[in-house]
Amino acid sequence: MGIEKLMTNDKFKDTVEQVLRQLSQCMDDYYDDNIIRQDSLLLTYFHQLANFSVIPSVDNTKKISREPSLEPSTASLTASLDPTDWKSARAEAHKMLDISLDFIEKARDRPAWIPLPNEARHRIMSEVLPEHGKPMTDVCQDIIDDVLPYSGGNAHPRFWGWVHGSGTVGGVIAEMMTAAMNSNVGLCSHSGVLIERQVIDWMKQLFQFPETTAGGVIVSGTSMAAVVCLSVARYHALNKVRQDGLVTLGVRLVAYASTQTHVCVAKALELLGLGVQALRLIPTDEEYRINIEELKIMIEEDRQQGFVPFCIIGNAGTVSTGAFDDLSALSVVARENNIWFHVDGAFGSFVVLDPSRRHLIDGLSKADSLAFDFHKWLHAPYAAGCVLLRTKRGFAGDTPWFCDMGIELSRPCRALKVWFTIKEHGIIRLGQSIAANCDQAQYLANLLSKYDFIQVFTPVSLNIVNFRVKPDELKNSDPEAVDILNDELVNDLQEKGIAVPSTTRLKDRLHIRVCITNHRSTLTDFDFFVNALIDLCRSRIALMNK
Repeated sequence: MGIEKLMTNDKFKDTVEQVLRQLSQCMDDYYDDNIIRQDSLLLTYFHQLANFSVIPSVDNTKKISREPSLEPSTASLTASLDPTDWKSARAEAHKMLDISLDFIEKARDRPAWIPLPNEARHRIMSEVLPEHGKPMTDVCQDIIDDVLPYSGGNAHPRFWGWVHGSGTVGGVIAEMMTAAMNSNVGLCSHSGVLIERQVIDWMKQLFQFPETTAGGVIVSGTSMAAVVCLSVARYHALNKVRQDGLVTLGVRLVAYASTQTHVCVAKALELLGLGVQALRLIPTDEEYRINIEELKIMIEEDRQQGFVPFCIIGNAGTVSTGAFDDLSALSVVARENNIWFHVDGAFGSFVVLDPSRRHLIDGLSKADSLAFDFHKWLHAPYAAGCVLLRTKRGFAGDTPWFCDMGIELSRPCRALKVWFTIKEHGIIRLGQSIAANCDQAQYLANLLSKYDFIQVFTPVSLNIVNFRVKPDELKNSDPEAVDILNDELVNDLQEKGIAVPSTTRLKDRLHIRVCITNHRSTLTDFDFFVNALIDLCRSRIALMNK
């Protein structure tokens, strides 16, 4: 457009120089944490530039029109995907919202789990890629018929198979509003960024991380949080690893965790290029807590062999038994050896909300990093996890943007559902729900202990009950046959829609596992469960004895 003549236009030059000066000042101010004011200025400056319509052409006489073209050949073209009939679309949306709320309200009225029938499976998987769309009402009906009835089941009061939250009505509302805003919470100062900052500040306060130096970011879950935290730990051990890489540095890093540690830690080490062999699995004591003395011995042996210990992982609630490592003792070992101390608190960290069990996480506030989920014991809709770092510079210096604190540049507003949940219920009520689940676990253990052919694995220290049915009536009573019986009982309970427990292996034997992270469960659910279990046990024994 004749850039030389454009730059000789005084009005244009003055505007550009003003924008650049103030933009520079604005970016300098980002490190003062006055984000709202700064981004408001940014938006104002960019609007000034965008609205500068007196941009001269080559002959400096014509103005560029900002009006859309009205040529007949293009006037009818549109890329809009909005409804042509907003009234009908609104009615359909209201209908689907009501169906969603009914799904939650009436969860108890349906089986605990409904297997996906072959007909629905075929309809879903055989559909060809649509070239032309169909009415919204038809798509909604597909969801009603083939999707909603066959969900994972964790909204049901007797879903206890895995550490899944059961969701809330508030979460549905928050997710709906999140989709409506459709914000990318990677950077810039809009409401989603500020909501996430607020949630992170609340978590720093809750877990007693330093107010001024600590930082955090919301991610998809503890698995992703482990990748971020261990990446920072790796950088702490090798501050040139981001530029030079592991091969160039030629260092063999190793990390330490108990044999009860979740698989996400091994996955993280694999993704970080360290390999699964870099994870040293330390034996546990009788209560499935990491053996501190064995840990110390392993660290010393590794150093003598030329390895570089870089991280100790402590568990705040293991998924098999609910065990808590001695986090205070681990923090001392880490500090004495100058090793990063990371805590996997996927669900157990939230015992911080239960005054009677808060002591289980003593020492957690001394961790260098913490990973946990909001979609487990806080019941936010999937998926939302969190990273907390004692020193936020470990992310990427002093960056103010969430996109620089993790892997994702495109980031949904995961924080809104968490923010909504905490604001709606408050930490006292959420803590009461957690305490109720733990008390329910003890109630279930007591019920099961009344039967001499049921062995309850002890201690029941949190919300998980593991037990093994071993009836005398079973003709083949060898351990493998008892394993099969217990596995079949779990299948029967699930397939009949009675309840959803799962299995785990303890002391090399299969146990039935009930993990209670469900705010809809009541004591009558556990009465019903045990009665059904006994009936199924008799039927299954009769079949196996034939």
